[in-house]
Order: sequence, then structure tokens, then C-alpha cells
Amino acid sequence: MKKIIVIGGGYAGLSFARRFSHFNCDAQVYLIDQNPYQYLQPEVYKFIANKCLISDIIIDLSTIAEGLGKKIYFYKDKIIQIDTDKNRVIGEKFELDYDYLVIAAGSRTFFPPIEGLREYASGVKTLDRSLDFKQKFERDILKKIKEEEKCYIQRENQFNIIVGGAGLAGVEIASEMAYYARDFFRRIGFLCNGLNITLIEAAERILPGMDQFVYQTAINRLKSLGVNIITGKKIVKVDKENVYLEDGSFVKQDFFIWTGGIVASSLIQKMGIKKNKRQQAVVDKFFRPEGMENVFIIGDCAETKNHKTGEILPPMAQVAIQTGEIVADHIKNLIENKPLKEKSPIFRGMVSALGGRYGVGMIRNGIKFKGYPAYLFKEAVFIHYKLPLRIISKKGYKRLLKEQ
Repeated sequence: MKKIIVIGGGYAGLSFARRFSHFNCDAQVYLIDQNPYQYLQPEVYKFIANKCLISDIIIDLSTIAEGLGKKIYFYKDKIIQIDTDKNRVIGEKFELDYDYLVIAAGSRTFFPPIEGLREYASGVKTLDRSLDFKQKFERDILKKIKEEEKCYIQRENQFNIIVGGAGLAGVEIASEMAYYARDFFRRIGFLCNGLNITLIEAAERILPGMDQFVYQTAINRLKSLGVNIITGKKIVKVDKENVYLEDGSFVKQDFFIWTGGIVASSLIQKMGIKKNKRQQAVVDKFFRPEGMENVFIIGDCAETKNHKTGEILPPMAQVAIQTGEIVADHIKNLIENKPLKEKSPIFRGMVSALGGRYGVGMIRNGIKFKGYPAYLFKEAVFIHYKLPLRIISKKGYKRLLKEQ
């Protein structure tokens, strides 16, 4: 019986396990992650804005594995080394040999060498960080309210939130926080807002590289929510009170959020394979690094291309899910001694939350939409992904209860 090890229980790794569970192959899949849950990061903005509970943005991996059937197993461990010569992965708790290895270890926030950035920045890339972010933000807001004897009239006395990086993540979090803050102050009866949100982007415009419709919708929404936008200026230093820009100016900060891009998991950096500037693995048309016939790298930790067009696809959940499914097919063919069939993931479009029940989206066929319809579309996409997993998890949970 063949042994397949999958490192990472995120979108890519879990989609592989789901797909492979349907095959009648003489193989077992060992899904390994350092956390016992999948963290649904695209939905974290709702969690921060108190629209959902923490249980709504995580899914238990052990019950998922049980629900997928007896050929899928889950182990909680952190992989610290991969020995591709001996076909072995080494974790903090145990070592496992494999016939096929799928690395879906994801990515982490990129911190450039900016003085004070790591020390003073908050982020949402992990569940721990998003929880800390939410609690710190609310504590700081409460502290500011207690310190003030009257409504914030003077701008310098406002609570200043700075978001560094205006890609999709930065724009989403700035708009969601602006909407949440406005609603927060309205609900508790404050006559004025007292919150000042500034979005800073080094490029000449927010959402660099995105479609003009998405850009214009986002900037109009941000402005309507009162978000200040600074573009064309790099952040060069951060301290407890200010964020300093390359032109010598600075912006006061009480709370600083960094969303300036990603790099691949540190596990990829330890491997002696070709990587791009994001430290993502460079893989062939079958998602294998050069010279490794039984190792596949998928999701955010790999540079994913549409090999027919040469287009490098963005590190998004939809792309990660497709790579997991494609590689499941590849390994099935290898086990059955069939030739591999080239297949590339497709970027089907995007939809982004812009605060409250408002969003913007576009589908690959050219359809563009905004406002409430975009919000509904995003909700539908998320439900389409999460609901089947909840059903599988419940099935696994019932099985585990019977075994006790």
C-alpha cells in the first residue's frame, strides 16, 4: 500500500485529501498540520468586526479526516525537515516515510527590513494573530474612550489606525474596520467618530495591478467610509507613536496593521530547490520541483502558473483548491501506472468585501458587480466551500463518538 504524506491542512492540502478520498486507490493519506484546524483566513474580517464567532472561521481537521473515510488520517505535528533522498519527513514528535509527498504548507506575512515593523505591527495571517489583533484593537479603543472627557473634536486626539499595504487584504481590512468603527460609535451613542483610518501604499495607487472597475469601486467605497489614502510613499520606520514615510513626513499611529504581501512557508526555504522572489517553490507543469518525481508542491508555497498562457496566478484560495484537486489526480495516475495529464488551475475571478454588506467582484467572463450583490456572491462562495466540510466534519464527529 502506497503512503502519501500531505503537509498542511489549508485550502490546498484539504482539497487534495477530499479529492483523493473518492478514489479507489491502494494508498493511505497522512494529513499533517501543526494546528488541529483549518483557519479560514478570507473570512477573518467578519470575525474582527464581530459578525461571527471564532468557531465560524475554523474547521476541525481530525473530524474531517474521519469523515473522509479510513484511508485519510490526520496527525498534529510541526514538520521541521524533509529528507527527499530518503523519502522521509521529520516532525517535532515523529518521523514518517512516504511514497509520495505533497507540500501545501502555505505562506506567511512578508516583513521587509523596516525599523520597528515587526515590533509594532499587528496582522491576521494566523488565527493567533487575528485573535490578538481583535482583542488589542478593542482594548485600545476602550482605553481611548476612558481617557477622553468629551467627544474627539481635535484631529490630533483621534484614535489613529494605520494599514500598511493596499492590496486586497489591506483594502478589505481598512474598509471593514472603518465600517465597524462607525457602527460601533453609533451604537454606543457617541456624537462623533473619533477614529482616523489611514491606508498607505508604496505603489502609485491602491490595488496595484487590479482591474480599473475594482480599483474605482474600492477607492470610492473607502472614501465614503472616511478612510485616508496615501499612495506612492514607502514606509521606512515605525515606532510606538508614528509611521514614518520616505519623504520625511509621518503619520500618528495608535494601532498599526501590516498587510504588505506574503512569502512562502519557512519549510520551503529549507529545501534545496529553485525559488522565486517570494521564496515560493518553482514547479513544473505537474507541480513538481526540478529533479523530484514523487514530490508535489501546491497552494501559496508554490509559484502557480497557467502553463498554456504563462500567466502567474495570484495566491488565492480558489487557486490553492484547484491545485490540490489536480495533484490528487496526478498521484492517482502514478499509482495506477498511467501517464500524467497536464492541467492548470484557472483564475475564475475575484470578490472582495468592502465593509458591511458591500463588496466588489468580477468573473473571468467579464461580468462585474458591486454593492450588495457582490456581498451576497462572496457569502455564497464561502458557503459553497464551508458547508460540505461542515457536513463531513459532523459525519466524522459521530463516528468518533461511536468509537469511544
